[in-house]
Amino acid sequence: MHRPNGAGAGLRDGRHMTVFLAGAVTALAAVAAFLLLSGGSEPAKRHGAPGAHKPVAGVRVRATKLGPILTDAQGRTLYLFGEDRNGRSHCFGACARVWPPALTTSRTPVAGPGLSAAKLTTTRRGPSQRQLVYSGHPLYRMNADVRPGQMAGEGFLATWWVVSPRGRRVVAPGLSTKSAGY
Repeated sequence: MHRPNGAGAGLRDGRHMTVFLAGAVTALAAVAAFLLLSGGSEPAKRHGAPGAHKPVAGVRVRATKLGPILTDAQGRTLYLFGEDRNGRSHCFGACARVWPPALTTSRTPVAGPGLSAAKLTTTRRGPSQRQLVYSGHPLYRMNADVRPGQMAGEGFLATWWVVSPRGRRVVAPGLSTKSAGY
């Protein structure tokens, strides 16, 4: 049966939108998998690539468009991982290549102005490393944040969040806190 011009266009557009959305979700999942699986190599770590596991001197507060957040001594954004429990990291292997832990060589790291020294501790990470912990949250950086002040990891997969000086996750306006199930 032949339809006049425009008849059934809404149905076609609806199917196209569904296909488009499915493709967009698939592309996002592929990008996330790529980031998790390809985030860094041994030669890059030896030469001090942005994601290298370099010890940090302490934790500071930086004013941002999201309000005050935690950074390392170089001004790079620090994140918490929603899957961590009881002050222990659950990010290793490929995860830790994309989200390098904020390491320290000190058992008593330095809390900058505006932070509670009592909330800043460390946890063992392997046999010889110590990871910074603030208010019970192990702290991380993100490989995509190559300059001070960048926050590319904010809200990533609804499990990675910048941290406030109170030790809570900061949720940027418009971001969902519910995981998309990837």
